[in-house]
Amino acid sequence: MKKRFTTRLLTIFLTIGVLTWLSACTSSKTTSLNDSQNDAENKNVGTLLIYSERDAGFEPFTTRIFVNKNYLHMSDSNSPADFVLLNRSERTIYSVTHDEKSILVIQDRPHDAKPPIKIQYKEESQPSGAIPKINGRQATHYRYFVNEKRCYDSVVIGGDFMPDVLAALREFRQVMANEHARSVNNTPEDMMDACDLAVNVFYATKHLDHGVPIREWDTKGYQRFLKDYRENISAPDSIFVLPKGYQRYSMSDAPRFASQ
Repeated sequence: MKKRFTTRLLTIFLTIGVLTWLSACTSSKTTSLNDSQNDAENKNVGTLLIYSERDAGFEPFTTRIFVNKNYLHMSDSNSPADFVLLNRSERTIYSVTHDEKSILVIQDRPHDAKPPIKIQYKEESQPSGAIPKINGRQATHYRYFVNEKRCYDSVVIGGDFMPDVLAALREFRQVMANEHARSVNNTPEDMMDACDLAVNVFYATKHLDHGVPIREWDTKGYQRFLKDYRENISAPDSIFVLPKGYQRYSMSDAPRFASQ
């Protein structure tokens, strides 16, 4: 079965080689002074986030996101040979599918599309006592509503918590939103969902305005929460290298490619 190319699907990929590296990274939070100095000189130093994720009707899985100044690398325990890579300077996403030996390339293409259906978006917030403080920061629970119906929930710590990670997550979602927007007008109106259009296209980064999500969920069974994170760790060059010889294609090529 071919994969459905949606924003959420692009956040659930994992490579076997990365698993070994991540396991070693999560064994300790402490580094010596010399280690820290070496990391500061290493262009691959960054932050690792480990999430537990679940979609309606499926078993939970682990998603790992590594961010540094140049890249965002996503992987997960459901697809042991696949991964997603955002080149931050190019604002381009590469989705690698090992079985198909293919790379879906999504370049950032800003759009001027307007919502094809009514979308009234608003938010409410309150302090969250369910999440322990992180580095002394109190979590806040945000509820997002579309057309007066609850659509999405997010619990965040604040914009000063891992700001570079927050920026990279915003970049990733914006590139995806711009791509999705280009096909909105080709979707039959009776198949449009105001909540999906808000969260994935027209307000795709809104829930990131307040900080990195510690926990997030929607009304359809999707949920994700942060299990752990590691700052100032180094990644091997290999996780930023795209496989050679794989066929590259864009979203516009997807129907033709899937029929091959």
